[in-house]
Amino acid sequence: MSTGDFIDDMFGELDEFYPGSKRKRREPAPKVELDTSWEKDFYKKTLPNGRQLEVYTLGSLAQALNRPTATLRQWMDRGKFPDSPYRLPAKPNKNGKIVEGRRLYSRAMVDVTIKLFEKAGLLGTDRIDWTLHQSLTSKISEAWETIRAEENKSIN
Repeated sequence: MSTGDFIDDMFGELDEFYPGSKRKRREPAPKVELDTSWEKDFYKKTLPNGRQLEVYTLGSLAQALNRPTATLRQWMDRGKFPDSPYRLPAKPNKNGKIVEGRRLYSRAMVDVTIKLFEKAGLLGTDRIDWTLHQSLTSKISEAWETIRAEENKSIN
């Protein structure tokens, strides 16, 4: 018997049983990869000019930027990030209070926001020092206004 076989025989059960116990360890659950694509959930919105537009929620935009949704809401409240140009209609909640509809963004708006964050080197960062990136808010706003104007052009 070789040394390797001896060691395997002696310690082979360590991975199978809990230390000091006759109870077997559970098999680890297989890792399932979650679909984290921001593009999977969208709404169809009909614009006043008759065009159909795929729009994405704030959660999808946050997922595309690798940020929590609450972070984007905070940025909007503090004026660091432009507010949504589209919304679902307001409706009453369970208590009868009227609440605004979900914030919506077109695919082009999400794409340009990703590109601007990438260009600024902010996609992989944990925190953003907005004092260093004050112009990012205006760049996003300008890009969104241009996109929205293009989307709202009447069909000829």
